Amino acid sequence: MMIGDVPIAARGNITVIQGKSKVGKSAVVAAVLAAAQRGDFYHTADALCMSWQGEGTGVILHLDTEQSRADWHGLVSRSVTRSGLQEVSDRLVSLPLVMFARSERLEILSESLRHEQAARGVIDAVIIDGIADLCKSPNDEAEALELVSNIHALSQEFNTPIFCVLHENPGTEQAKTRGHLGSELNRKAFANLRIDKDAKGVSTIYGTDMRKRDIPKEQGFCFAWNDKAGMHISQGRAAALTAAQRHEKATAEARGYWSPIFEHLAGNRENGPFPAICANLAIQAEQEIRGKEKLTNLETMKKRLQKGESLGVLRKSARGKWTLIHAGKSGKEREK
Repeated sequence: MMIGDVPIAARGNITVIQGKSKVGKSAVVAAVLAAAQRGDFYHTADALCMSWQGEGTGVILHLDTEQSRADWHGLVSRSVTRSGLQEVSDRLVSLPLVMFARSERLEILSESLRHEQAARGVIDAVIIDGIADLCKSPNDEAEALELVSNIHALSQEFNTPIFCVLHENPGTEQAKTRGHLGSELNRKAFANLRIDKDAKGVSTIYGTDMRKRDIPKEQGFCFAWNDKAGMHISQGRAAALTAAQRHEKATAEARGYWSPIFEHLAGNRENGPFPAICANLAIQAEQEIRGKEKLTNLETMKKRLQKGESLGVLRKSARGKWTLIHAGKSGKEREK
């Protein structure tokens, strides 16, 4: 499986998906399920930039150890929406295991793999949403080593990638996963995918300690909740999103600077309701509004006008003067 052009899973290997609580891990799990169900079927539905490479004819086994039946059902339903398919793939076998004892879950995984391989012949992917719930304590070193060894052995035996979803310790920025279990999984993993969420609610998937190629956070894949879609949707790459946010901030600052100047000049009958200004008139208006003792010099004001134009806040006329482009107006409305 790939995210963008970076390999994140391969047959016979473990992939770790980690993050703190409520950062969007379930959305990523749904995207993994979507990409696996879609296979090589082309569709533009939003699988958070994940794609399946190669044949996709085998079973997709999903074990959920954390969510209620309703939340589990919602996650699987969203995976179908993300895949672009009309209905859930007949290759998907999804089992909610909350009602089973921890001691039973590894055996359920093993027996399910054997049953599905006998029925279908190939296991394409396994997703364990809550790997820590397959052991008594993630802090027990012997138990953690044994569990990871068993999971790795199953990935080799059934020649399938196994995705393991794991919480990070709260209150730390060091991306430390839970206990000895997390440490051992991180060491054995083909890829370690981390999910962070910022103060604006934008989550970023990035990768460290990757077998093939790391994904720095500043180049990560972003997604955020969308009310209209009823799920998280892709926001693009982190670098492009950051650039867009910087542009948005710069545009808001430019509009905040120029709007009062044009409003002030529009109050003078000589200028008319839609004044066109030069640098000298802008300096004069700024002084009248703010009462500045030290005037902005001519070259600085010209650069501000040019920047306002580049940000789409101002428009330069054929006569070399600038007018304000009012926010929220279409091109035709602005011309009127």
